[in-house]
Amino acid sequence: MKPILLLSFLAFLTVALAFKGLDLWSLGTNVDGNGIGIHFLGFEINDRVPKASIPVYAIGFLASSLVTLLTGIVLTGVKFRGFENESY
Repeated sequence: MKPILLLSFLAFLTVALAFKGLDLWSLGTNVDGNGIGIHFLGFEINDRVPKASIPVYAIGFLASSLVTLLTGIVLTGVKFRGFENESY
């Protein structure tokens, strides 16, 4: 797999996770009913999230975006240093 494709995918995933986390954070507990369903990229994460757990999911999405961002930065650093062509 080409490194640029992997980095592009990680960048897309980072942005999508961050936007979902910010969306859930701004929503807070201002929902009607007992809770909400959380979907990400067409997949249902949970269909019955109570109001009190919405900020936990928001923090989870934001932390996941940070992990994918750091992974992309590390892979970019490895590529630019040339470690990918060395054999161990």
